[in-house]
Amino acid sequence: MPKYISSAWLLCLAIAGASAFAQPAGNDGMPAEAMLPTGTERVEANNDQQDLGVLQEELARVEAERQRLADELAGGNTDQLQTVQEENQRLREQLQETDLLAAAQREEQRQRWFMIGGGTVAGSLLVGFIVGRSGRRGQRREWLN
Repeated sequence: MPKYISSAWLLCLAIAGASAFAQPAGNDGMPAEAMLPTGTERVEANNDQQDLGVLQEELARVEAERQRLADELAGGNTDQLQTVQEENQRLREQLQETDLLAAAQREEQRQRWFMIGGGTVAGSLLVGFIVGRSGRRGQRREWLN
């Protein structure tokens, strides 16, 4: 319970307690007519009752506001949670698409390098074959005597 609500209750109890149990000093053995409040005491009692009524109204208003805010907070979280879940799902789908695209690009790059390597090997063999067949057909070179 918020601090101001507790303070309001304590104030209400103090006012109610003071007005309910307030007795003039030295009333031992006095007749009942003498114990009746005088004009100023009646005005003070009425003021205390009015203050109590005002504080109770304020307490009811604050409690209603607290309940409204609690309901709003509970309802707001549901909407926010739904929004976050939808965003999360959208991001997961986007991640899957990105992963598929990255895998396709890696495969394409592997194929390209395989073709470059194969072309290099084939070209080297062809150049070696052509150079080996050219020219000196009749001459035999001996490397060792």
